[in-house]
Order: sequence, then C-alpha cells, then structure tokens
Amino acid sequence: MDVKSAFLNGVLEEEVYIGQPPGYMKIGEEKKVLKLKKALYRLKQAPRAWNTRIDTYFKENEFKQCSYEQALYAKNRGGNMIFVALYVDDLIFMGNNNEMIEEFKGRM
Repeated sequence: MDVKSAFLNGVLEEEVYIGQPPGYMKIGEEKKVLKLKKALYRLKQAPRAWNTRIDTYFKENEFKQCSYEQALYAKNRGGNMIFVALYVDDLIFMGNNNEMIEEFKGRM
C-alpha cells in the first residue's frame, strides 16, 4: 500500500520557515517568510515527521514494534495476527484474518 500523502501529514516538532514561493509573493513584503505548520515534500524533516506519526498510530492501535526490526509491527488479537512492514511511505501487510486486514486497509 502506497501512502500518497505521507509526507504532507507529518506534524513538525521544531519551527521551520520557508521563503515565499515564486508567484505568491506579496508586493512590498518580498522578504517575509512563512512558518510551516505541517511537513511538505522535499523538506528535510518530512520523513521523520511521517515516521513519528505512523509509529504513534501503530502503538495507539495495539501494534507491537519488533525489537530486532524497527520497521516491523505486529498485532495479535485472540490468535489472529496482522504484520505490517513500513518502508518509507509504503506499507506491506499480511495476516491470517481477513477481517483484521480489511479493518486495517479501511483505517489507512
């Protein structure tokens, strides 16, 4: 599963400012900068902000992070399991219960 808007949804932990984009500069205020509230593509902090957000989501939803492979998460519910591997903005998941898989896909 490709998370298309992954790098647009990360919340920044530090203050980040950017110059006004060409074509959107206010006349007379060309030297002003903009403070970002969320991450943007090509921003150095975007991958980290996305990873923090998805990691928080997994932990709040009963997933356990593998201690040997930090990008692997597992959820066990009464013998039914789902595994999710995270690679940048892609998720690879599998499990032994279709309901859990469909629930996960719906939430994503």
